[in-house]
Amino acid sequence: MKNMKSVGWEIRFGLFLVLLSALLYLLHYAIFRDSHHIFIYMLGHIAFVPIAVLLVALILQRLLDMREKHAMLNKLDMVIGAFFSEVGGDLLAYFSEYDPKLDKIRKELVITDKWSDQEFVDLSKRLKNYDYRVDIQNVDLEYLRNSLVGHRNFLLRLLHDFRVSEFCCQPN
Repeated sequence: MKNMKSVGWEIRFGLFLVLLSALLYLLHYAIFRDSHHIFIYMLGHIAFVPIAVLLVALILQRLLDMREKHAMLNKLDMVIGAFFSEVGGDLLAYFSEYDPKLDKIRKELVITDKWSDQEFVDLSKRLKNYDYRVDIQNVDLEYLRNSLVGHRNFLLRLLHDFRVSEFCCQPN
């Protein structure tokens, strides 16, 4: 037979609440001596329990989904950051050299430590409207392949780590 130490806190807490409820009903009866009133309201409260459980379950599910999404976005941010610090920045620089209109905006992309927040906002707006192009005919695909092969282990590990964490975090 289990002793009270091996019983989970949830069961102990549930028993405490049931006992507290019983004591409050006894106190109500001791004061008003009206068992009919107690049973009418007790039945009404018990009838509402399934609805309360449904509402709590829906709210908890929503909160858990939001937490899971937040954790996934954090993981994705880390993966993106690792990708760009190791490979992506060099790839962007490499591909930008093959943008035929790069010379039109190159001088605007030189950022200094004296830039104001407004200058960053203005550049962001300008870049959102910029029509990025890569002249693929001029890209050295052999160099690109060798560059990616050189980072193969990192890229595979990054992909694997992200997929494993995504898989582990998904509900069954």
